Parts: sequence; C-alpha cells; structure tokens
Amino acid sequence: MDLTNVLGALMGNDAVGAISENLKIDSKQVSSVITSALPTLLSAMQKNASTEGGAASLAKALGDHASNAGNIINNLKATDLTDGNKILSHIFGGSLGNVIGGISQKSGASTSNVTNILALLAPSLLALLGKKQQGSGTNAAGLAGMLGMILGGAANSGNTGNSNPLGGLGNILGGLSSIFGKN
Repeated sequence: MDLTNVLGALMGNDAVGAISENLKIDSKQVSSVITSALPTLLSAMQKNASTEGGAASLAKALGDHASNAGNIINNLKATDLTDGNKILSHIFGGSLGNVIGGISQKSGASTSNVTNILALLAPSLLALLGKKQQGSGTNAAGLAGMLGMILGGAANSGNTGNSNPLGGLGNILGGLSSIFGKN
C-alpha cells in the first residue's frame, strides 16, 4: 500500500459520500476538510512517533486498527465518534482545539463539522496506516520515517514552484477523487 492508496481510500467519492451521508454534511465540505486535515494528521503522527514512547503508542494504535482496513466505506459509515475523538486527543494532545480551529478556517466548515469529520476519519486513517506498517514490516522505531516518507514523497511529487501551499500533497489530494472514484 502506497501513499496513493492510503489517500485515495480516504478521498475517493465513495469515502467522502459515506462521511457526508453519516454526518449529513455536504460532500464538498467533507472533501475540503479532509484535504485540509490529512497533512496535519500525518505530521502530528510523525511528531508523536519521533519519541520512543510516542512511537510505541502509535504502533499499538496502528496494530489495533489494521484489521479494519478491509472495508473503509463501511468503517466510515459506522465509526463511533467517541473512539475517533479519543484518537484525535492522542494525536494532537492539548493542541486539538487549535488544530480544529485552523482546519475550520482553512476549509470553511464549522468547528463542530470539522470535529465530527475528523472523528470519523481518524480510525480509518489508523487502519490504513496500520495495514501499510504491517505490509512493510516497519517496527515502532521506524514509524516516524514511514510517515516522513509519506509526507516527503507527497511534498516532492510535483511541487515545482506552484502556488499550492500543500505542495505535491495538495496536488495528489486534489486529483484523487477522479482516480479513486470507486473503492
């Protein structure tokens, strides 16, 4: 599983539609929140994985969720918001409110919608990353590097002076709906 698969599973029309349907939020708003949030989520996980304790905690969470990577659409339709909010609290700690506010400003979605979308998204992101971790044989100590490769590979894939603040990651996210319309 590579970056395109991970992001495609979360940005495809079916995934966005499942979140939109579950939360009764416009799909364009859901897509905007996901596009704004994914780099932030991945960066925060990478930062957490840069310490021994954080890496061990993240490895456990990825392992616990990896078995759910088989059907992301069903996961997005049935995710417990309480579990998702706990995951977000672990990822962002005391910065969660600021992160939600920033994503809200960037995406134009209300803070409650951002919170709910991220709470649905977080367990599926952990599942996909857990599957990637298991498939690559990455141990806890290698998680920061794995996440860095995901972020770095995306940032280096086409960011040649464009005005997109997300660089290549924004280009990838923006194009995934047409590539992965069906999961």
